[in-house]
Amino acid sequence: MAKVTVKLFGVYRVDTHIANTQLEAEKLSDLLEALNKIATGEHKSSLSFTDATVFINGEHCKKKRQKLSDGDEVWLLSPASGG
Repeated sequence: MAKVTVKLFGVYRVDTHIANTQLEAEKLSDLLEALNKIATGEHKSSLSFTDATVFINGEHCKKKRQKLSDGDEVWLLSPASGG
């Protein structure tokens, strides 16, 4: 298991009440599952790879099963909306 820092932005931050946290996970999919378990608010289980824009260490991640390493920084950006 890798210990990673996770930062949430946009609607994800507002809806889950998580700005940043540290979690242990082997893969990105495990990390999302763990985040959904600790999230609070009305959209408690709303984090999904298909809806999020994900960056790991500043690089866009396109694989849900991406392996994580100790010290990685994962950013989860909510889909753009508005008009």
